Amino acid sequence: MLKQKNVDILMATYNGEKYLREQINSIINQTYNSWNLIIRDDGSKDNTLEIIEEYKNKDDRIKLLEDGKGNLGIVKNFEELLNQSGAEFIMFSDQDDIWDEKKIEIYLEKIEKNQNKEILIHSDANLCDKEGNVIKKSFILSTAMRTGIENTFFYYFVQGATVMITRSMKNFILPFPDEVYLHDRYIHLISELFFERVFIEKSLLLYRQHDNNQVGGKTELTKLIKKRYFDTRDRKLIEYLYNKYGNNLVENKKELMEEYLKITDVKKNRMTRFLNLKKSKIEMPLKKQISLLVKG
Repeated sequence: MLKQKNVDILMATYNGEKYLREQINSIINQTYNSWNLIIRDDGSKDNTLEIIEEYKNKDDRIKLLEDGKGNLGIVKNFEELLNQSGAEFIMFSDQDDIWDEKKIEIYLEKIEKNQNKEILIHSDANLCDKEGNVIKKSFILSTAMRTGIENTFFYYFVQGATVMITRSMKNFILPFPDEVYLHDRYIHLISELFFERVFIEKSLLLYRQHDNNQVGGKTELTKLIKKRYFDTRDRKLIEYLYNKYGNNLVENKKELMEEYLKITDVKKNRMTRFLNLKKSKIEMPLKKQISLLVKG
């Protein structure tokens, strides 16, 4: 039987009236009920705030953070929400997904099996269309099974809406440095460097695909062709983490970060970088290897 644990669910909203009710209902209908849903709206122009107020009045576990700071963007929005959370465990929620009714229960069972270690837990997701019909039963399974920082540099597989972290991890990641461009990417990197990541091999939410997704499951071919093998924003973030924490890392992780920075140093010859990759333990998808050789 699950021991009672406090869980804060953090939701950042912006013009979310179309799907917000479905998501909040899926949280209300969880089999585990000791949670608080803390919502911060980022200046919606539609009826999002009215919907939140309606649910607030019906369920005292639902809170609206009103800080008067206006539109901050998704990263700073989640940072403000994290600052407000005092729970033992923290989950993130999009405004337009639908959670499996046992999602929180399954996560907490995983916590107990891992002896309540300081961990990041995440799960797979079903991709669905804007009407909620499943179009793909697994979003990240094959990549999320990879372990270690060497499998993290060129693979993005921790989806914010599936994440649960511990309070101590929250304290570690705050405040967000300026280099954070995606909150879930930052949290993922920190977990691989200093904590432990645990993956649940189940799809525990419907990840809705529509025109307004901040980060979606689709990649247009033209974008893929034009894309460099690494994101310069990501490199800046990893470089920041290396400069700040490098001396506190175990030696092999520090070395892997140094290898990544060499592989992505565009001042060096592309063939030199490619050979650095092949000599290292760092994994890179084949398409990105081709991009390295062709685009440099």
